[in-house]
Amino acid sequence: MPIGTVLRTSTRPRWITPHDASRCYLLYPEIDCNIPRRGRHGEPGAWNWARGLLVELHHHLGGTALSLHYRELLTRNPHDPPDAPPHLPVGIEVTAHLHDRDNHDITVTTRTENAPHGPRGDYWQLTVNGDIPTDTDDPAFNGAHAYPPTLPFLALLVERHLHRTTNPRRQQHIQR
Repeated sequence: MPIGTVLRTSTRPRWITPHDASRCYLLYPEIDCNIPRRGRHGEPGAWNWARGLLVELHHHLGGTALSLHYRELLTRNPHDPPDAPPHLPVGIEVTAHLHDRDNHDITVTTRTENAPHGPRGDYWQLTVNGDIPTDTDDPAFNGAHAYPPTLPFLALLVERHLHRTTNPRRQQHIQR
């Protein structure tokens, strides 16, 4: 059997590429953010992922990157007293705000929850301007999965969602 038969090239975007673990993302000084704009040895990897979200969105959508907000999601241990403050890390929430090439305001929020203490176990959700992307033709492009995709794929997912929801021809077809 020829190797070409076994290894067919896919037309679908890849979730993981060889370069995903080697990127280092830097933010411009004028971007409003609550984490360091430049990575350092020993910092949480989630900060680089958060910076990467804004950089990849800017790369795909163009325009102007405005702000980035990182937040750790906390919960109480089930055995804690009811008045104990939340202290167990269960995930992160990252909100990126930018204007695209046409100066449209775009807010993208990703939320990752981890088992065993996350309310939904291992869960990832994306919202774009308050909407969770859905794609009936290809579930890979939905905005909710067990784990987040790579940052370039996530930016592509946002771009496809924005194109689908703002394309006038698509909107006319939906209204019929």
